[in-house]
Order: sequence, then structure tokens, then C-alpha cells
Amino acid sequence: MSDYIVGSRRPKPGDRVIIIQKKNYGTEKFDEGIVTNVLTSKEFHPRGHKVRLTNGIVGRVQNFADQKGTTARQPKYEKEAQTNDEQPKYFPSEDDLA
Repeated sequence: MSDYIVGSRRPKPGDRVIIIQKKNYGTEKFDEGIVTNVLTSKEFHPRGHKVRLTNGIVGRVQNFADQKGTTARQPKYEKEAQTNDEQPKYFPSEDDLA
């Protein structure tokens, strides 16, 4: 199974996509539908392009229906998770604490 980097492919009206609504962030509750409008102007968006589906639902694209066998990845957040364990680069001296 290959990976799909979220936000790396710009959706077009008529594309069948899998989205997540803001209220469902952090869950595995996705919606599938056909894009009516692309609401994000950028060519690339790290959290997924925001779109409106034909049924009126607005959300961020997590995958395309023609890529169902892929795993959606958001490397930005994976990288942050790895760097949280790093030690601070600046250690205050006793003069700084006084």
C-alpha cells in the first residue's frame, strides 16, 4: 500500500474525494463526495485543501477516491511529533534566573 501526502494534489470540481469535517478532526469519521467548489487558493496545503461537496458539506481533502488503496499522511505533524522529545537548545544560566 502506498502513501498519499495530504495536500499534495489540488482537487478540481467534479473530483470524487474523501474529506474530514472540522468537527471530526482527531477521529476516523470521513465523508466522501464530489467537489463543487475548491475553497483553498494555494496549490499545496499541508492540512488538505478545503472543498465544498455537492451535498453542501465543507471539509479538508484527506484522500481522493481514485487512490482508496493509499494511506493518507501528514508529514508536517509526524515531524512535530518527532521533535517534541528533543532537548531545548538554550539552557538558562543562573544569572538569567536571578
